[in-house]
Amino acid sequence: MTILKRRLYLYAGILGALCWSSDACAYLGSFEEEDGYRVPMNGQILAGYLAGDAQFYLNNNSSNGYTGVVPLGAYPNSLGDGTNGPDVTRYNAGQFGTNSSGPGGGAADIADGSGLWQVLSGGRLYEDATAPYYYGSQYDRNQIVAYRNTMPHTGSQTLNLMASDENLSYRYSMDARDYGGIVPASTAGLQVQMSFWVKPSDWDDPDTGNIMGLSLLDAASQSVFEVGYTGDNFLQYRLTGGSWQTTAYQLGTLGWSEITLAVDTLNHSASLGISAYNDGNSLLGSSIDVLSSQSLGVVSGAITGLQWDLRGGTLDNGAVSYIQSFDDFNFSITSVTPVPEPGCVLLLTLAAILLHAPRRRA
Repeated sequence: MTILKRRLYLYAGILGALCWSSDACAYLGSFEEEDGYRVPMNGQILAGYLAGDAQFYLNNNSSNGYTGVVPLGAYPNSLGDGTNGPDVTRYNAGQFGTNSSGPGGGAADIADGSGLWQVLSGGRLYEDATAPYYYGSQYDRNQIVAYRNTMPHTGSQTLNLMASDENLSYRYSMDARDYGGIVPASTAGLQVQMSFWVKPSDWDDPDTGNIMGLSLLDAASQSVFEVGYTGDNFLQYRLTGGSWQTTAYQLGTLGWSEITLAVDTLNHSASLGISAYNDGNSLLGSSIDVLSSQSLGVVSGAITGLQWDLRGGTLDNGAVSYIQSFDDFNFSITSVTPVPEPGCVLLLTLAAILLHAPRRRA
C-alpha cells in the first residue's frame, strides 16, 4: 500500500468517526419548581421555608413581623409580592428538582453566589448597598428571579431580569444536567446549540441602543459569541472584541420569540437563527437563518457558561429598563467535521483520483 493510500484511509477514518452525532438534549430550564427555581404561592413558597436571608426575602410581610426591615444582605426583598422568587444567587437555583434527571430535593439557602448563579455587578449588589432599609417599589428592583408569569411560554414561571436603577451582570455556570449528562468541560471540539424563548419589555422602546446581551462563555471565561437586542427590540449579535451588529428582525413584546444559536468549537464558527413574534398580526414568524458558520475570530474552548448583561437606570429618551422575560432553554451537543486545511483538500483530491484511476494490467 502506498503512503498516499495510507493517508487517505487515515483521513477517511477520522472523518467517519467525527460524523458521529450525540443529540443529548437538555435545558437550562423552564424555571419551574421542578427545574430548581422557586417563587412564593399566594405569599407562601411551595415547600418549607428557606433558612437565613432567603427566608426573610420570601416572607417579608406583616403576618410574620418583617415589614421592610431585614438583615444586611437580604435584598432585594419582595415585600409580600407573591410573584417573585428570591434572587437566583441567594439559593441553590437550578440545582434541585426532578426535571432533566435532576437530583430532587428542594430549595436551600446558600452563601451568596456559591451556586450555579453569580452576580458580577449591579443587580442585587446595588440593592444590598441600601440595606437594612428598602424604600423602592416593585418597579425599582435590580435582580434576576423566577417569576410567576401570567403569560409564560410554557408552564407557569419565567426568568425575569430587572435593572431599574443600575446595570446588572450575572453569570451562570453550566453543569452536566444542562447538557443531558455531558460534562461541560468536555464540549471542546463539539458543536453546542442553544435555543430559548424571549419576550422583551416595551418600557425601553424609546432607547434604540443595545439593552440586553447574553454571551456564551468558554472554559477560559472568554465570550465567544453574544446575542442580544436593542431597546426597541431589534435582534443583535456581537463577536469577541467587536461592536453590536443590529439586524432587521424585531422581536414582539406581546408574545414569545425563539432565538437559536450554535457555536462550533472545532471550526470556531457560529450560526444564529430567529423566529420572531409579530405584534401586528399576533403570529410567530417562520425560522430565519441570520448567520451561518460565521467565523468567531477567536479560538473557542469548551462552552461552560452564560453571562447576562442588562442596561439599567433611566435610558435614552426617558426610557426605563424594566422586565425582560426568558423561558424554555434547550441545548444539544453534536459532533462536527473539521474543515480540512487547503493542503489536506489537495491531498484527498489527488488520492481520490489515484484510487479511481484505471490500473495497468501486468
